Amino acid sequence: MQNNKHDNKGGLLSSKRFLPLFVTQFLSAMNDNVYKQSVLILLVFQAATLGDGALYSNLAAGLFILPFFLFSGMAGQLAEKTEKSKLIRLVKFCEIPVMVIGAASIFTQYVWLMLTTVFFMGLQSTFFGPLKYSILPQHVAPNELTKANGLVESATFVAILIGTIFGTYYITQTTGPTIISIAVLILAVLGFFSSRFIPISQANNPNLHFTYNIFSSTKNVFKALNAQTESVGKSVLGISWFWLIGAVILTALPNYVKHVMGGDELVVTSALVVFSLSIAVGSLLCEKLSRSRIELGIVPFGAILITLFLYLLSQEPAISEYIAPSENLLTLKQVLNTGDMVWHFVWMAGIGIASGFYTVPLYALIQQRTEEASRSRVIAANNVLNALFMVGSAILSIVTLFVLEWHISSLLLLLAGLNLLISIYIYTKVPEFFLRFVIYILAICMYRVRTKGHENIPSEGAAVIVANHVSFVDWMFILATSPRPIRFMVFAPIYYSKALHWLFKMAKAIPIDSEKTNPKAFAKAFDEVAAALERGELVGIFPEGKLTSNGEMDMFRRGIERIIARTPVPVVPVHLGGLWGSMFSRKAKWQLPRLKWSLVSVSVGEPIEAEQVSANYLHEQVSALKAQHAKNTP
Repeated sequence: MQNNKHDNKGGLLSSKRFLPLFVTQFLSAMNDNVYKQSVLILLVFQAATLGDGALYSNLAAGLFILPFFLFSGMAGQLAEKTEKSKLIRLVKFCEIPVMVIGAASIFTQYVWLMLTTVFFMGLQSTFFGPLKYSILPQHVAPNELTKANGLVESATFVAILIGTIFGTYYITQTTGPTIISIAVLILAVLGFFSSRFIPISQANNPNLHFTYNIFSSTKNVFKALNAQTESVGKSVLGISWFWLIGAVILTALPNYVKHVMGGDELVVTSALVVFSLSIAVGSLLCEKLSRSRIELGIVPFGAILITLFLYLLSQEPAISEYIAPSENLLTLKQVLNTGDMVWHFVWMAGIGIASGFYTVPLYALIQQRTEEASRSRVIAANNVLNALFMVGSAILSIVTLFVLEWHISSLLLLLAGLNLLISIYIYTKVPEFFLRFVIYILAICMYRVRTKGHENIPSEGAAVIVANHVSFVDWMFILATSPRPIRFMVFAPIYYSKALHWLFKMAKAIPIDSEKTNPKAFAKAFDEVAAALERGELVGIFPEGKLTSNGEMDMFRRGIERIIARTPVPVVPVHLGGLWGSMFSRKAKWQLPRLKWSLVSVSVGEPIEAEQVSANYLHEQVSALKAQHAKNTP
């Protein structure tokens, strides 16, 4: 772990530990798209026929993606084995001669030289990808990880947008080839210059055996991925699925604007601007909504919104519903002034914002929960899957639009349905996502939650969380505060109740029964707690054993001492305030909380070492947190 990781004063964009990487990524994304867009236009104009133009365009896209299939395995291993800042500088230096060849290809307009450059650009991006994401956890604090990913994501899409517009505009001008050639060279040099300021990032696994075999190296990175938790694996799948959605939308966008909205080239550009900027906005908003934590509850929220806005976009009427068909395409002003055509842009913006909500927490989760020694290889495996899903997006578009001759709105409707099915599959396999969503809605929409000391919950390793017991939803608010899943002990009759069993099972709660009533189930519960702690998990208990009947704390039972005697781990005291008198407590008013006006506090104390743990001492610590809460509450 890097020392500079703890130097987290000030904003990320003003810090030397993040800004150079941010700028390097921005310049890299812009350069890629300036050149690619220019080449695509030149290839189309140079083609003798429409078929040749389509062939060259698809060939260029394929050549850019091909290195991700071939060399991601090597890239992941190299990023794992080598000091990352040095490797980034080497990769960015190699971009300069590639762009020299690229500039020459633009000047000469020699097709095969352009295609060769596109391949080498893809190769450079292949080796840069695992580095830019695996380096982040080494230089930003855990509470900054979501923000850092949001900034990188938003900057990337803004850079893509600027690069695309710049390349499209200037390559069609008389002096365009000269301007584009100079631009790509300047961007490459600036990218290398900014990379020189990226702080040193030690290798995660310097002893890793490196193989030059394409197949075995690719197998190696997927082996590293399969060794991770299911939450990491399904997060990778979720990101790759988003790449498919994004690729389908971006590919279909020009045709959608032309045939559905009846708009000209400027309308296409405007739609691209709306979609790209909205992803950037969603990525930045994600950090605010997650309260600077990795909040998985936002992911299902984003997935639901993507499905909703895709459906709404697919149902919007075509321009022919408002005016008679014409060979003349409409200007942006004409489109906006015709019927309800502005809603097309609104739904596009909605898809983009929701995409930011969807992807940023997934990237942050992968970075946080992946084993440090295999983080770069996992990201490399993700890149391979991204490329595979992009190929899948092309196949899906070709089959639906050209073979089956579907209307483009039908493709968007299909995409909405598939997104819903994929989301359900992921959340079924990893219930934590859906559970966090339920908790997020409860903690964000129904209550104002004030947390203090949440950093005291260990980000790794085993520990027991003990808290006072005020309501039936106490565990949800503690989970909302924790950066990691917590397995709570739950009284068996409540655990097995028809209404709540599915929820507790999803949360992997541990049922416990009375020792007198069911001694076997009682002993089994403690065995399961011990096993969970041995695996390095967090376990939550309410030592009072029952809900408070008057709002005050009852005595703590000695079950906690039994747990710690068997498995000595730190214990974290927690006090919950504001839930007594709610519809979920014994003093139930049976009315919904006033939205955003019901205040709940979660105060987390410092971990207590195992040798200090006793039921009475823990009661004192939670009481002290309660007294502190009362002092600070008006």
